[in-house]
Amino acid sequence: MKEEIRQRMEKAIKEIIGKIPKGKIFDSHYVINQLISDHSNDYLAFASEVADSDKKTANVHGLISQEIKKLDFLVEQVGDTGDFWSDNIRGNASECAGWKKK
Repeated sequence: MKEEIRQRMEKAIKEIIGKIPKGKIFDSHYVINQLISDHSNDYLAFASEVADSDKKTANVHGLISQEIKKLDFLVEQVGDTGDFWSDNIRGNASECAGWKKK
């Protein structure tokens, strides 16, 4: 992955998390939906760097979750990855990671 694209994604994620009130719990699907809605160019550039496969969307979203986890000065993970259950971008409920804003 090109570092410039990863840095743009990190900046977008920081902006999204920055708008969440301190102490609130949210999940990866929330961040992904905000990326698609408000930072679609960064989301698409990031996704284009991930190899094509039959699980590309899941792989991209897993990498986004890893990017969130790196921001441990902003968030702490709640439970284990997969403990949260919410609608994904296709409107289907699936597992994801949960986070608490510091």
